[in-house]
Amino acid sequence: MISVIVPIYKVEEYIRRCVDSILAQTYTDFELLLVDDGSPDKCPEICDEYARRDPRVKVIHKPNGGLISARNEGIRAAQGDYICYVDGDDWAAEGMLQFVHDTLAASPVPLDMVLFAADNVYEDHLEETVNNVPEGYYDRARMEKEIFPKLIVDSKNGLNTGCIQAHTWDKACRRELQLQCYTRDERIRVFTDVPMTYECLLNCQHIYVSNQHLYYYNKTNEGSIRAKSKENLLTKSFYYLTTYMQEHMRGVVPSIDRQLNEFPASLIVRTAKFRVRNESSFREAVKRLKEGLKESEMLSLVSAKGLPRGPKLLITLLKMHLYTPAMLLCAAKVRKDAE
Repeated sequence: MISVIVPIYKVEEYIRRCVDSILAQTYTDFELLLVDDGSPDKCPEICDEYARRDPRVKVIHKPNGGLISARNEGIRAAQGDYICYVDGDDWAAEGMLQFVHDTLAASPVPLDMVLFAADNVYEDHLEETVNNVPEGYYDRARMEKEIFPKLIVDSKNGLNTGCIQAHTWDKACRRELQLQCYTRDERIRVFTDVPMTYECLLNCQHIYVSNQHLYYYNKTNEGSIRAKSKENLLTKSFYYLTTYMQEHMRGVVPSIDRQLNEFPASLIVRTAKFRVRNESSFREAVKRLKEGLKESEMLSLVSAKGLPRGPKLLITLLKMHLYTPAMLLCAAKVRKDAE
């Protein structure tokens, strides 16, 4: 059996489409766990309505604790051999669970994880999101050679996003592995998929990667946590995220320690560029970055040593409290990228 976990908070406008897409799956041997994270709208009543209509639906009502807290409640309650996730404002293709089941059944070895692809849904178009590795089966040796060296950060061309999407919702993971690797620090409120996804992958022995599009990721919900993430740049939550990753993933495979330093550096670089592009003035951009670095304490978690040339210089300047020169460097990079 497959368990499907849907964390729910303030998605009244979208929740019926989400749940209906799961109940309409061509594969039917699943349980659906609707985790109401203290939602203040009508979502709790809607969840209970579905539970009365379909015995596969189970509802968990809990005080608001954030996305990680809601997922954790679902993981602990799940009974399936594998767990899938659907966010409350997204929806699943009707063949998603069938694909997961058939892939597991056809595998010559027991799989720890099945990865697939998704479509980002905008108002007027779709954009695909895929994993940047070849499709197929991966044993531990192949993962260590082809995936782990660029799992979190691909540093060959700057500090680019790693080769595997960090989302929880485009994967099916063995429940026992999730119980071993679920994120314990519920204070993390940014990039909430990242720690569990990557820790699980680092502990996998066999996975299957597909670029079949089986999930619809709603990019039109301006009220979602992910849509508002730009308002929460370099808060204390980033510190919790980074320290958690370093504590739980350091030393698992040789190439990961480097990436655990590059990851917070990439967040600082990304934030600096965002400030340059979006603040009302350069002075305001410098001020806001300085405030974020102070609040998040992120610089204490990063070493300039071993970083690519541009990020290395930026981090070095920031560690010397030379914020204006650092932001001038960043502004020059932003202009160059725009050309």
